[in-house]
Amino acid sequence: MSGPALFEGVELLSLDAGNTVIFLDHARLAEIARVAGYHVDAAELVVHEGEAKRLLSKGPAAMTDVDWAHRSAPGALGWGHVMATMFGRAGVPAGALPELLERLWQSHLELNLYSKVPADFRPAIDRLRASGVRTAIVSNSEGMLEPLFRRLGILDCFDALLDSGLVGVEKPDPRIFQMACERTRATPQQTLHLGDTMATDIDGARRAGMRAALIDPFGHYEGSYLDVPRVASVAEAAEAILAAREDHL
Repeated sequence: MSGPALFEGVELLSLDAGNTVIFLDHARLAEIARVAGYHVDAAELVVHEGEAKRLLSKGPAAMTDVDWAHRSAPGALGWGHVMATMFGRAGVPAGALPELLERLWQSHLELNLYSKVPADFRPAIDRLRASGVRTAIVSNSEGMLEPLFRRLGILDCFDALLDSGLVGVEKPDPRIFQMACERTRATPQQTLHLGDTMATDIDGARRAGMRAALIDPFGHYEGSYLDVPRVASVAEAAEAILAAREDHL
């Protein structure tokens, strides 16, 4: 489903967290690497993040895997694969990655590395929810999204928050998407899921019977997956849902 039909009859807007609602702070990543003794350009990390996302579609074996102290923590294994792949491709030696991952993880625990909220996010979500549409977060995370969202001032933007570190199920398992429907009293057919990763967000939502669209602000999937609808932002999708609702009044 694409075009205007993508937004018709939506009663639940399901959202990934990272790079959909809260965005990765590449400059902060580069600074952590610099303090550790490695020069990595923030713009270069954007490129390598896209490479890590595309490799994720091929399975964990395609990604850089290193043994580091907190890899068994909730959500840390996949997080570590992405970070190790990004920094390994940016030139950090393989032997240095475990220590760098520890530095990154400690900073992540202090304030999530995904913590930049677009200015247009809250106004659009407030208008959407005022129209009766529910919202939910469905995220592979470390069990810390609720305090993070409270700190960022956006916790009250959601009717349900499904954090894999707490619910024990990760995307693309359709069960975590089904939990979002159950908690918001919506059906999969009434749900649109937005996310930035094909392997977890789009594939998982489709397996759960939902509509899905890709948010790809850095063009990581440019020229690929042309059958997948794209939206520029959550705000754009919210406005399109509102317009579809008004057309049916």
